[in-house]
Amino acid sequence: MKRLRNRRVLIAAVVAAVVVVFVAVVMWGRPGKAGSGSSRPVRAVVGSFRMTVQEAGTVQPLNKVQILPPVGGRIDRILVREGAYVKRGQILAWMSSSDRAVLLDNARAKGEAEVKYWEEAYQPTPIIAPAEGLIIARNVVEGQTVSTGTGLYDLSDRLIVEAAVDETDLGKIRLEQRAEITVDAYPDKPFSAHVSLIEHQAVKVNNVVSYTVQLDPDRTPGVLRAGMTANVNFILSEMKNVLLLPAYAVKGAEKTTVTLRVVAGRRGKPEVRQVALGPTDGALVVVTDGLKEGEGVLVDGLKLGPGAASSPVLGMPSRRPGGQGQGGGGGGGRSRGGGDR
Repeated sequence: MKRLRNRRVLIAAVVAAVVVVFVAVVMWGRPGKAGSGSSRPVRAVVGSFRMTVQEAGTVQPLNKVQILPPVGGRIDRILVREGAYVKRGQILAWMSSSDRAVLLDNARAKGEAEVKYWEEAYQPTPIIAPAEGLIIARNVVEGQTVSTGTGLYDLSDRLIVEAAVDETDLGKIRLEQRAEITVDAYPDKPFSAHVSLIEHQAVKVNNVVSYTVQLDPDRTPGVLRAGMTANVNFILSEMKNVLLLPAYAVKGAEKTTVTLRVVAGRRGKPEVRQVALGPTDGALVVVTDGLKEGEGVLVDGLKLGPGAASSPVLGMPSRRPGGQGQGGGGGGGRSRGGGDR
């Protein structure tokens, strides 16, 4: 009897162990369950993919003209201030030559009639815009005494962006290439531009060689000011309506074929499949074959933070409100990019 009881206890223990192992295997194989070693599906979605090179730049006037007075004297009236767009031949200010200023000062001691006489007899000198453009600086005030070497205004025909491109990235830049630009003062107001000039002379700072690339805004925003710091994203390539996966789902692989565990539906069983990949920007990778929209790729040991489940692709960063629709770069080097998702 004792031997029989021991055998029954042993059988019960074995059965319990088998049940525990079976449950563990089932739980491990079910996607979506929490745990440090669990597998979760990362869904493929259709979106836009963009490869960019990001460089720093500065807003500068293309051609800056300093307006000097034709004679020495005193500024009587200022008609135009900073930020005004003027036409060629427009009067910007009135001034009195040194002789006229002396005559008017003496006339004021004799009365208004004397002042009026000399004002009509000795006309003031106009300060005229030599070209059409934007007044970016006014350097004098009314009543100020000036000489023929005093800069009254700085006139710019238009504002451009000059970017310092590292020599390792210069081969990726070409004339008429499109770019998207933001300035630090208005990061939520991007504007488009194109490359108009690539300088041949290198600039070397702290043993870093770069080349100045000039970009012309397609439409100059009214918020631009000379001297602003700009962030330039040169667009290397752009694809619309392509299938995308987070780069971590394929461990950073690109332009190759990888073996992945794919889940066709929410309750579908994982199947092993060959998936062809295109380029990556470090955050996203393009899927060229072997996967359909909505299908999931199982990723082992995926840990997600709060709110990740609300993303259209599990674990893929959602587009930030007011942002540029670009994913962060993480592929090493200076090339960055992202896509509108």
